Amino acid sequence: MIIKFNLLPKRELIKVEEEKERFVFLKTFLIIFIAVILTIFVEGFRLQHTLKTLKNEKVEKEKRLVEYKKVAEKLEELEKENEELKKRISTIVSLKENQGKGLQRIETLIGNLGKNRIVFAELSVGISNANMNGISSDLKDIAEYLKNLENVKELVKEVSLNKTEKKEGYIEFRAEVLF
Repeated sequence: MIIKFNLLPKRELIKVEEEKERFVFLKTFLIIFIAVILTIFVEGFRLQHTLKTLKNEKVEKEKRLVEYKKVAEKLEELEKENEELKKRISTIVSLKENQGKGLQRIETLIGNLGKNRIVFAELSVGISNANMNGISSDLKDIAEYLKNLENVKELVKEVSLNKTEKKEGYIEFRAEVLF
């Protein structure tokens, strides 16, 4: 057996080795770190701007709230004045109605005198009734006068003859009218 030695170097293909990038992890980490820091700064400025905007809005809304409270107080005062005016108006209207009714009552009581021969000695008219003392020459005139009063249904509720007294040539009577 023969052994053969080859002392010449063997030819190997030379491969160009790509140089491995050094510190790839650190470069990636640095890029990510810079991106995070920039994001934090940008968000900080944005939040600061938003905070300023919200504070300005708060101040404006507080001013509006104060104005609205003043308007609400004025509105309440006006409503109170309105209610007071309504009460005054209703009082005036009721007084005018009652005044008109009083005049209608007196006109009704006196208006029927011309038809009958009756003279009042005393006449007192109240809110809900009238008392009268009078003189007449005939009992028929008194009865007709009271009957005419009863026929005025919109004003007179009840007519009552309380007393009649015959004297020399005339008759005294007392009557009450309820309105």
